[in-house]
Amino acid sequence: MDNLFKDYFEFIFVYIDDILIASKNMKDHIKHLEIFSDACHKEGLVLSETKATIAVNKIEFLGILIDKTGIELQDHIVEKIRNFPDVLKNKKHLQSFLGVFNFAGIFIKDLTKYRKDFRPLLKETESSKWKWEEIHTQKVRELKQVCSNLPKLAIPQDDDELVVYTDTNNYRWAAVLMKKTITGEEPYRYTGGLFSEQQAQVWHINEKEFFAVWKAFKKWPLFLLAKEFTLKVDNTNVKAFLKIN
Repeated sequence: MDNLFKDYFEFIFVYIDDILIASKNMKDHIKHLEIFSDACHKEGLVLSETKATIAVNKIEFLGILIDKTGIELQDHIVEKIRNFPDVLKNKKHLQSFLGVFNFAGIFIKDLTKYRKDFRPLLKETESSKWKWEEIHTQKVRELKQVCSNLPKLAIPQDDDELVVYTDTNNYRWAAVLMKKTITGEEPYRYTGGLFSEQQAQVWHINEKEFFAVWKAFKKWPLFLLAKEFTLKVDNTNVKAFLKIN
């Protein structure tokens, strides 16, 4: 599906079999819909009329509410997070809780600092004992609190001056996409992840810093591809390498 619409990535966004077509105005939207329709007809794709929503100013897509002013997490996702108990009963229960943050992660600064304490529990096997401790309860409560007041994130515009910050430590990497404003900078998106045990133990800090930069570029190609932006890292070796190349 991605390959089918790869030439139209500026206005057609595909996730498995969910498709979003975004336009700046109605004239462009009609044109984009015609392009989309022609591509579907050419490839023999069958669309469901009952599942299609056309020409709206606000739409729900993959757990996110989108309008012209920005994006925010849908209320039912936030409510689902709140409804989890503070004490999770097994590995599957924990996986369900963390899975919800596949939708919420872009709104949360440094999500990995909350997730790292759960890593040992995710390694539990059927024969091992479930060892839920107070630190885990505390992290669940902290995540619930964070999700009760998530920001609405703006949608980057063509003329925005973008800044990418990346950072790492021994166990995790993080990145944030920012927009320059008159008063400072405004966050657009957050991302991050945990290093595997092997990566954490074997990789030099320079490798970890390069990895964070690569992951940020890979995460936000739509915003960064063929566009000037500022990259800010606190690793002198990464800075020197990028200046040379």
